[in-house]
Amino acid sequence: MISVEEFVERLCLLGADRGPRGFPRKRRDRHILMKSIVMGLDSSRSYSEREINTLLRKWKREVAPAIRVDHVTLRRHLVDYGHLERTRDGNEYRVGFPASPMAFAIEVEDVDPRATIAAYLARPKPPRPRPPEK
Repeated sequence: MISVEEFVERLCLLGADRGPRGFPRKRRDRHILMKSIVMGLDSSRSYSEREINTLLRKWKREVAPAIRVDHVTLRRHLVDYGHLERTRDGNEYRVGFPASPMAFAIEVEDVDPRATIAAYLARPKPPRPRPPEK
């Protein structure tokens, strides 16, 4: 089970800390990022491909600027992992229910990924230690 603390910590480290980096290979980290994407979607409606692409680009800018992955690859991951369902013709998308979802603590639903990353990026950075003088 991924706790709210782990979700926030990993989301910040993966999405906004040190970069650039590719989409993570660890399954747990992938699910944390994909969860942060679908949290911004309304599960009661369908989205056009254009709307999904716009939302994914916005997520990339605001939540995961350190990750170097295009919106097409993100959309494919979301569909492949079951977080998004696509109509046969590929024109509409809905929030999906993965067959083997990663378990998240219920409190994760209360996290605002955009606000979390904004606060993380705005935090004061500790001063870097200076090298000893010779």
